[in-house]
Amino acid sequence: MPTWQEITWQRPCAMLTTVNMKDTKEIILAAACDIYLLEGYRGMSMRKVAEKAGISPTAIYRHYQNKEALHHQVLREGFKTFDSYLQPALAGKTALECLNLAAARFFAFATEQNKYYEILFLTMDHTVEHKVKGALVKDATTSQVFMVDRVRECMNEGSLKLDDPEEVATLLLATCNGFFGLYFSKKVSDTPPAMKAKYDRMYRRLLNGLLP
Repeated sequence: MPTWQEITWQRPCAMLTTVNMKDTKEIILAAACDIYLLEGYRGMSMRKVAEKAGISPTAIYRHYQNKEALHHQVLREGFKTFDSYLQPALAGKTALECLNLAAARFFAFATEQNKYYEILFLTMDHTVEHKVKGALVKDATTSQVFMVDRVRECMNEGSLKLDDPEEVATLLLATCNGFFGLYFSKKVSDTPPAMKAKYDRMYRRLLNGLLP
């Protein structure tokens, strides 16, 4: 059975496949994601993106004013996609169920939207990120606020012991990101079912330490 990396890296993330693309802007975003991951922000150029997208260098400027605008949109789409994965967790009947669903949705985002996950959590070029940070603060912090709210609600209902909600949410996010980082860096290799089983066990161990 192929490993998670082999399955994941043989296909682009689901929202960026050619079949699902609705217009040229999405094709451009997909190409920009690929080049950003391979060469970073400094290696990304409008010419390279246009070539990969299969359009003329001049045509790309009808959609994005410059490289900075394109880079900004890649990040915004990534954050919006992540938030769209987390929102279904609110369907839980209790605060703890919502938190558990959020953990499951985080796994789904990292494995189904692998390019966006890598861009947002593993490869952001911090030598240039500050240039667009101001406009992206709200988008970038939405998921953090979401997790803090879920943790706080669990503490309020008594399903988690009282503690600092922000620090506990950071602990959960940092542990999950560390888990995925091992797989993305290929330090660990598993089949998708084995990876999911390990993730669930890791999360359960972590949660057990937070229960009252």
